[in-house]
Amino acid sequence: MQPNTEGGSFSDERAGKVLIVGLGSGAKRLLGLVHETSSENIDTLFITTDDQDIPLAKADTKFLIGRRLCGGKGSMGLTELGERSVEDARRDLEPFMRGYNLIIQIATLGRGTASGGAHVVASIGEGLGATVLNFLILPSATLESMPRTIANHAKNSMIKRGFKVVSIDQDRFQEINGQQPFSRTLAALDALMSWIVVSLADTIYGRTERSLTISDLRSVFKEGNEGSIFIGGSFMGDPRTAAEEFISCGLMRRDPKTGKGFLLNLVTPKGLKDTATRPFIDELLDLVHAEDKTVFIGSLEDPKRTDIVDLIGIITGMDDGSVNLAEVTKAHQHSTARHIPHIHPGDRWEIPMIR
Repeated sequence: MQPNTEGGSFSDERAGKVLIVGLGSGAKRLLGLVHETSSENIDTLFITTDDQDIPLAKADTKFLIGRRLCGGKGSMGLTELGERSVEDARRDLEPFMRGYNLIIQIATLGRGTASGGAHVVASIGEGLGATVLNFLILPSATLESMPRTIANHAKNSMIKRGFKVVSIDQDRFQEINGQQPFSRTLAALDALMSWIVVSLADTIYGRTERSLTISDLRSVFKEGNEGSIFIGGSFMGDPRTAAEEFISCGLMRRDPKTGKGFLLNLVTPKGLKDTATRPFIDELLDLVHAEDKTVFIGSLEDPKRTDIVDLIGIITGMDDGSVNLAEVTKAHQHSTARHIPHIHPGDRWEIPMIR
């Protein structure tokens, strides 16, 4: 497939969309969930070194790279092969990444292709003038320790190079979500992440009451190149529970109160007035002591919901992770509420309150 470049029309069309790039086999299912939403604000691109991924992946465009190096068999856990494969494909990938103002890369690190190639994909996007947000998923340490070590090294290398990184820890998610079969944990995490990615794209490029902008994203990441995701929510009459859940449910071991940059998105029932959502914002800003922080707030209406408000956040500039999570979650000791955020398009992710 070749991009339509006649008269530069594809650039005009792409400027109003987010390109979601899935790199490596680990991103296949998550990218497929994003693709299936059929959001008019999103294009999808899947890149792999394993030819078995191609017929199974769901994306607008699919790329098998590194055939000369990997023979279509994957990078075999070697980050050098992943890096060289993406680098060799740079000129082939550029036409499909050109014209977007915002690119979100999804990469599960630790197996070679994503660990070696994620920084190359990010550099291609930035070289084409896009703001690139890199969602990097760290594999569980309970299965194998080496992929986790490789993943942390790749993530830290990208942070040092100045790329915008959003870190997600599979082990931390399992800790929050409760002990389940690991396959169910991964499926739930993919469902949650797809919902977050689509919600972010819709809040930037969709028709929303309160939009976020790419400039807001850049400003938040000036407060720190690494961020992570926090999510909470509750019924309309209980904004305090939503705020408490938010600060407890981060997908890395970080204390949000130490963060310096906050990008917040509220997902609300359709037609809800600002006076009804303002208590959710006020409660959260009070808990994180937002007086000296950079904060941007957007909102997105979900016509399928009637009485639940969700808070989604990307927080940057947080501590180094040496935090007592018992202190972060202390606010929940007297809470008995249980919240089930809405996952579009029909899946639901159940997250128990941390006790």
